[in-house]
Amino acid sequence: MNTIEHLRELYIYNNWANRRIITALKTSPSATAQKILSHILITESEYFERLYGKDSTGFEFWQKLSLEDCEKLAQENAENYEHLLQRFNDEGLGQIAEYKTSKGAAHQNSFREMLTHVLFHSMNHRGQVNLTMRDDGFAPPATDYIIYLREII
Repeated sequence: MNTIEHLRELYIYNNWANRRIITALKTSPSATAQKILSHILITESEYFERLYGKDSTGFEFWQKLSLEDCEKLAQENAENYEHLLQRFNDEGLGQIAEYKTSKGAAHQNSFREMLTHVLFHSMNHRGQVNLTMRDDGFAPPATDYIIYLREII
């Protein structure tokens, strides 16, 4: 499996995990968990735009979306990243993206670095969602990669 195929698999997993959180929040409402989920999805979307040089100066990453808007954004993110990865080969992952952070700082990173960051960022915050749900008295969904693999086999 080459790097692009591996990234595609990880982005499919990422969407699966995000959707499990959305489904769980429909029956186990946790305002804080929903805000963290919103942050995950907003960040995935904003980083997709940064790949194409978007200036994120002043962008607010901590908005709270409705669950309906979370579902829509999760779908949009999944489609955007899938289309992007379908167009790339491993060499294209070295392409450099120049962008500005929400604080206006100019940076450049390779597509590989940014795509990897998005996945790790989302996984980190899904852990926070699960902890928050547990603290609020709800059973959080299992979003582990190995569980995803067991379900698709």
